Amino acid sequence: MIYAIPYVLLVCFFGIAAWRFHYADDSDIRNRITLLCIFVFVFFFGFRGFCFYDWYAYYPIFLQIDLHTLDVSMPYEPGFSLLMAICKSLFNNYHFFILVCCLINTVLLLRFFQQRINNIPLGLMIYICMGGLGLSTDLIRNSISILLFINSLQYIEERKPIPFFLINAVGMTFHLSAFFYFPLYFFLHRRYSKWIYLAIFAIGNLIYIFHIPVFLTLVSFIAGIISPQLNYKIMAYTELMPSDGFRLSIGYLERLLTGILIFLYIGKLRDIRKDNDIFINSILLYFAMFFFFSEFKTVGLRFSNLFCYAYWILWIDLIKCFAIENNRKLFIFFLSIYCVLKIYGSTNNIIARYDNVLINAQPFHIREQIFNKNFNDI
Repeated sequence: MIYAIPYVLLVCFFGIAAWRFHYADDSDIRNRITLLCIFVFVFFFGFRGFCFYDWYAYYPIFLQIDLHTLDVSMPYEPGFSLLMAICKSLFNNYHFFILVCCLINTVLLLRFFQQRINNIPLGLMIYICMGGLGLSTDLIRNSISILLFINSLQYIEERKPIPFFLINAVGMTFHLSAFFYFPLYFFLHRRYSKWIYLAIFAIGNLIYIFHIPVFLTLVSFIAGIISPQLNYKIMAYTELMPSDGFRLSIGYLERLLTGILIFLYIGKLRDIRKDNDIFINSILLYFAMFFFFSEFKTVGLRFSNLFCYAYWILWIDLIKCFAIENNRKLFIFFLSIYCVLKIYGSTNNIIARYDNVLINAQPFHIREQIFNKNFNDI
């Protein structure tokens, strides 16, 4: 319990701020609440210590990287490697690099929110609980490419291919997964029948419940065409990968409820904002990636995480869809409880222990020892 306390308090803070923002009549009060939330967000994530997992790989690279020899020692994608090298040349401190990454992400996230939602504190709370915690702690490269992509969504709606492809080409220099965003320009904005949505969602649930090996079957089929030996190696390798069968968990119930609500209110969601088809299609891709590839938990989470941004918009829009005030309050209550439980479950372990470098953060060698001792037990 103790390791989850800072993260639970952070979510509760944003929840209270969102409530206060909603009932504030004065625009100055709302502006101050928003600025306070942005400050807390940057303070919490920008000055974090060696929390979670990715620092274990990035910190040694930061010590080795050099701006003058970057062309021969580029460990990751060129944009990310260049950013790391520039930060080191300016201030040779890993935590400064993390702060810069946090500031980049914060600017991109706020730009996205300001175009689409009014209650920024509520958006930050949902962001943290629905994919944002990982983006702000572990997936440093991936986070920049995802946040660049969501800032290019407007060009899908406006049918401006050049800025869309340019932005995501930059995203690819931070994480190659941005390549999967390129084809979305041609269909993500289209309005599909709600029955197509329901069919894909239902099939995904059946695959998840009955543990149908879609991913392994697809990969094996492609590999078999290329080379029988490659197919054999893939089969041998995937036998060692942990699979994740059906579990009646609160996470599954949330996805089931969210998917059903979107189907029921799909018409109202489309009326609320003109570009909601983009987010409806995005959350359908999220469900498809998660359910279809659920036989391997890591694969399903990684692919679905590319579309977690749909939650940040659709959950807020769903609140507006309920005509009865009590139903609206029940949905907000469910979201609040679920966010607290989800963040608790994600952070209640020693590797997630929060440190802040401005207060009293454990040094790398101490966290490395803790990591090596406890990683396999998480």
